Amino acid sequence: MKTLADHELDKLACLETSHAYTVSVRIRADDRRTYSFAVSHYLDAVVEANASPEGNIPRERLVLRFTTGEITALGSGLERIEDKLAEGHLRGLKTVEPRHASLLKSGPIISSLTVHRKEEA
Repeated sequence: MKTLADHELDKLACLETSHAYTVSVRIRADDRRTYSFAVSHYLDAVVEANASPEGNIPRERLVLRFTTGEITALGSGLERIEDKLAEGHLRGLKTVEPRHASLLKSGPIISSLTVHRKEEA
């Protein structure tokens, strides 16, 4: 198997961070759309074991709630995402293909990202 250079591995990373404070978070979801959420609209998060009975499922589930919608991530190492959002340094999230997941040296592994926007009344 071909080894990837560090800059190629950085492009695969699921977690995009910034040293500066970020005002929005970009989500590249499973539906192939890109969503942006204002950090000022962040409410709370829950990281929990994924209780699905299927055998080949991600170990964890993270739900990020904003006033404008909700993001659900499935994968492993997801607590780091909530930490970066709470610190104001989360820039974006995206999934990684299963064949590349084992190549990532650090950070969360996200296998699924879904977004549910709140409907305007």
